[in-house]
Amino acid sequence: MGYRCLVVIAVSSVYKREEDLYQNTFRMSVACRWTRRLCGRHLTLNRGMHSSAVLSNKEDETPKKVWVTHHREGEKMSWNVPSEPVDVRQKIPDNEWRGLLHRIAPKKPIRADFMSYMQRGIDLRPSSIKRWWGNMQTEAAAKDQMYKPERVAVLGFELAAAHFVVHRGGRVRFRGVKEWVEQNEDEEYELSRHYQPGVYIEEVDASKINLVYEGLESMKNLMYLKNLSVSGCAHIDDWCIDRICCQFSGTLEHLDISGCTKVTERGIGALARLRQLRTLNITGLDGVKDIRLLCLLLKDDLPQLKISGINYFNPETLEHS
Repeated sequence: MGYRCLVVIAVSSVYKREEDLYQNTFRMSVACRWTRRLCGRHLTLNRGMHSSAVLSNKEDETPKKVWVTHHREGEKMSWNVPSEPVDVRQKIPDNEWRGLLHRIAPKKPIRADFMSYMQRGIDLRPSSIKRWWGNMQTEAAAKDQMYKPERVAVLGFELAAAHFVVHRGGRVRFRGVKEWVEQNEDEEYELSRHYQPGVYIEEVDASKINLVYEGLESMKNLMYLKNLSVSGCAHIDDWCIDRICCQFSGTLEHLDISGCTKVTERGIGALARLRQLRTLNITGLDGVKDIRLLCLLLKDDLPQLKISGINYFNPETLEHS
């Protein structure tokens, strides 16, 4: 009796292993089939008891492919490898699984800033509307004042900068000429439409221009510029000051940045790079941190510099002392 029980238990355990193996193989084949349909590509399988059951006869009979490189040759077994690399950017075949989102998805990807903008709440406060309108005007000014190579190709750097400044309401004075070139009452001005050798700009008054950083790039390569005024330009900041110091470091002698409230102590400190600077007007920049100390350091670095628009001594400090 005990012997028969042992035989029955052994046989049942064998059937149990075979049944588990069959179930695992069946589950693997079903999972691979549905995964291939969903993902649209063949999975990387290892030959074994479970994976071989999933492979079709055609896959098993796939011949070996030879991969040739510049330094060695070798053979590699590959199943269902396409003859050419697949471009993931290609259109998804119609027989492949796709979600409903593809019906409304745009042809071009949506930018991250647009998605961030759509997630914001609607803010109709007067301050927000004013800030939005100011940003729109700044972007429009940046596009309008961008550097145009075709204009320089026709006029040269000097005349191109003159047209840029005068056309937007500023004025320029050329070297060896006392009169300024600016618009008249009819918004007309006289400037050459073609390149003329020996014409150089010596002074630029851009105080009436809504000058931005891109506009300073349109005034580059002015070889003899000595006087520059950007007084009252609301968009002149530390980056613009750095651009001015880079472009005119060897020629600029007089600079007027009065009323440029976006300039901070970093911009004032960068003015030390203008080695030929003789006069500096910083009226209206009293709110800059440590402005008096910065002016003293500038005068120590540039002994010939004369700074106007700032009081070095505070009367209230003298009264308390």
